[in-house]
Amino acid sequence: MRSNIHKLGSKLIAGTKIPQLFHKVAYRHELTILMYHGTIRSPLAVPDWCFLDEQSFRLQIGSLKKHFEIIALSEAVERMRTGAIKRPTAAITFDDGYQNNFDVAFPILRREKIPATIFLATGLIDTTDTVWHCRLNLALSQTRRPVMDRNGFQFDLSTLNLKAKASAAIQENLKTLPHPQLMATLRNIILDLDGDPDCSIGVNSPYGMLNRNAIAEMVASGLIEFGAHTHQHAILSRLSERERFNEIRRSVDAVYELTGRPCRCFSYPNGRAEDYDVASIRHLEACGIQMAVTTTAGPNNKTTPVMELRRYGIGADLPMAEFHLTVGHFYYKSLQLLRGAQRHPRDRKEA
Repeated sequence: MRSNIHKLGSKLIAGTKIPQLFHKVAYRHELTILMYHGTIRSPLAVPDWCFLDEQSFRLQIGSLKKHFEIIALSEAVERMRTGAIKRPTAAITFDDGYQNNFDVAFPILRREKIPATIFLATGLIDTTDTVWHCRLNLALSQTRRPVMDRNGFQFDLSTLNLKAKASAAIQENLKTLPHPQLMATLRNIILDLDGDPDCSIGVNSPYGMLNRNAIAEMVASGLIEFGAHTHQHAILSRLSERERFNEIRRSVDAVYELTGRPCRCFSYPNGRAEDYDVASIRHLEACGIQMAVTTTAGPNNKTTPVMELRRYGIGADLPMAEFHLTVGHFYYKSLQLLRGAQRHPRDRKEA
């Protein structure tokens, strides 16, 4: 939880021209990639970081358009590789493939003529299923149980905010499991909450996934490119070698089948350094993937591996002042300086 002093300081700095000047001087040749997930018109019963409200998204897009050149990810990476970025440049991405990307975000992007990339968990597209963590959020929002016991820990579910904290903690625990075990454990959790682990997710649900018609319309607009995000939203490092390749291959093939265009970009589920490895990158390259994005924060330049591009995660807990300082790399540089100051002088000399 950010302190009020932190929020006030961010607001004061963001209200000046310092962030823009800093970006133009220190990072004018770097590429900024943003990561979104869901965009919603009405708040979730149980808040989830991945679902950003429509008004915040609209304001963020307006700010980006004012301060950045926003181009498609594929073009942005090509410019980055050739050193052709000369001014603040950004690429917008969405993970998972929610229907609200079409219903809520796409009209804003289309009106502003702004391109974006959507990474599809292809096994969930055009179905009444959804990403596993959304089923957890739904079960927590509907349960009447005041507490929940899980692996020796007791979660207080007496308020919506406490349910949100429980959801975040349970998600982190589940992510450590192999995907089949994750899904089996999730099923038991939902049953323990008196929920239905097999309930259909309706088209009007914030958790609903994209359908073919929506994808086709976005492709036809020329603004939206699509990439792969595995077939079942499985964390690659939790899979066997065979399973890993199949998840990638099926997802890449499905993107081509859904869009009629070769799939050239990929997003690692969860996207941290421990969630993929060199073998995963080899599989991606064998399947024709030319660029891949992580959830590691930071700017990108021509020294950044194109199969490990960095992104800033933009979620529901980011006020506009902090959004400005994030996308302009102000926070990133501040954290670098802080870490450098905390290291031993001898370590800094040898590094």
